[in-house]
Amino acid sequence: MSRGVVTLAGRQVAYSLKTSTRAKNLRLQVSLENGLVIIVPEGFDSGTMNIYLRKKQDWILAKLDYYALLKRDLAASKKSGWHVFYQGTEHRVKVHKAGSLVADTIEVAAGRIVITLGEGREKDPAAVLEHWMRSRARVLINQRVEAINGVLKLPFNRVTIKGQKTRWGSCSSLGNLNFNWRLVMAPPPVLDYIVIHELLHLIEPNHSQKFWALVGSVCPHYQTCRDWLKNNGHRLLIW
Repeated sequence: MSRGVVTLAGRQVAYSLKTSTRAKNLRLQVSLENGLVIIVPEGFDSGTMNIYLRKKQDWILAKLDYYALLKRDLAASKKSGWHVFYQGTEHRVKVHKAGSLVADTIEVAAGRIVITLGEGREKDPAAVLEHWMRSRARVLINQRVEAINGVLKLPFNRVTIKGQKTRWGSCSSLGNLNFNWRLVMAPPPVLDYIVIHELLHLIEPNHSQKFWALVGSVCPHYQTCRDWLKNNGHRLLIW
């Protein structure tokens, strides 16, 4: 993998270039850990690559700004104390160690999440909290799918809870619904919007005007939910 710099909209943007024998076309990836990664087939022309990068510069810069904001918020969180969202409300995390051999417990009350670690081997409080969040997500998301689809009555295959950092949900061609466990950290109306969004992909597997009209008929406030995720989604990506 080689590295380079390209000028996009007057900004110097560093990138990593990866050549893949399996790639048929140029692909872009932007992540918190690796920044901009460009994947190209063998023998891909650099001039064509630069033209494509400038064509996609708005998307690239928006993604890079998103992750820069995430890094800033994570750094600020470490300085001011550990805070996480749960069902749309920011909570301060407190960690205690039990004086006897008991199971790990988590309690949520009065704007705090209290983690009590059972005595024994050293444990990472963040890992304990993530395990609890994932467990709560499985329960809450399945409950909302069941409740919302009780009205929509759309046939689907199964629900899977995943840990993607690039999407909140997806619907496969086989009718499998996938949801990001971090949605348990979002406000309940936002979670409902994502559930509705993916369920309606069973009818319209695209993002056409027809699809968005369908979403609006079921979830009139969907744009407010999308705006919340756009403005706050990076704050849910603490792991």
